[in-house]
Amino acid sequence: MYRPTACLLPLAGAVLLLGSVATASAQSLEICVVHNNADHPSITAIVNGMNEEAPRYDAAVTYFDPAFDPQRQVSMIEDCVARNADIVVVNAVDPAAVVPALRAVNQAGIPVIMQNANTNEEGEAYIETYVGSQSFDQGYAVGRMVAEAMPDGGKLAIITGRPGQIDVVQRTAGLRAALNDAKSTVEIIAEEPADWSKDRALTVMQALLTRYPDLDAVFGQDDPMALGALQAIQASGVDDILVFGVNGNKDACAAIAAKQMFGTAMQLSYLVGVYTVRAAYDVSQGRLVPNQILAPTAPVTQDNIAEWQDQCW
Repeated sequence: MYRPTACLLPLAGAVLLLGSVATASAQSLEICVVHNNADHPSITAIVNGMNEEAPRYDAAVTYFDPAFDPQRQVSMIEDCVARNADIVVVNAVDPAAVVPALRAVNQAGIPVIMQNANTNEEGEAYIETYVGSQSFDQGYAVGRMVAEAMPDGGKLAIITGRPGQIDVVQRTAGLRAALNDAKSTVEIIAEEPADWSKDRALTVMQALLTRYPDLDAVFGQDDPMALGALQAIQASGVDDILVFGVNGNKDACAAIAAKQMFGTAMQLSYLVGVYTVRAAYDVSQGRLVPNQILAPTAPVTQDNIAEWQDQCW
């Protein structure tokens, strides 16, 4: 059966944060969500979006947090099945390790939606759709920023999230594609994981500064990691390393406005939550959904930060 490859849905309303579980009485649609790690600003924004949108569809949402433990994630997915959820939503800790659990949910007759971090090709056979961000385009937007900011070339380091996750792969690929399209002579001299952690990124950046004293720029694949790198750079006394991120977190936008970070690629994670609830409702009604539903992105730099500041989160 043919499915369109992507769907960009309209913006929803205000943000409502209800904590780890959003429930209401007499709900007709039970959505069970298993995060990969709730201790991240983008997951908080996703939860906000789901909590705001759920009442529109008479839905109750329950959240589980395995804290990046793939075995705990499998166990929590099993808990969702035991709860007789109508829809199970999974944000994969590991794209391959989650496949047996996805298969089991599918065999139990419960539809699965992947959210924010997708499974691999094998796992896609057991899911209805993936709801996430335009991660390739985010990487591409950063690559364009890098090429324009460094017209004479230079040395760039990438601080990545958890190796193998789709956003890591796609953001790196998008960055490389943009540099290639721009015929940039910027050289990527290191790719080091920090697992989406600001503190780990700080430590990684300290090591990079020691190993590469002539480093010109760093791309943190999310804003917390970019801010961790920025903290290490500022502590070292170096003031000429360009810092790029992805997300549009308030702290990153403030750093861009203060000319401490060069730029970021906007990730509207709130909309990922909104779109997930809408997709869950459509699936519950037997409607056709696209195989990917992607929230849009946009480059945010010192030149246009005033236009985007009110959408930073």
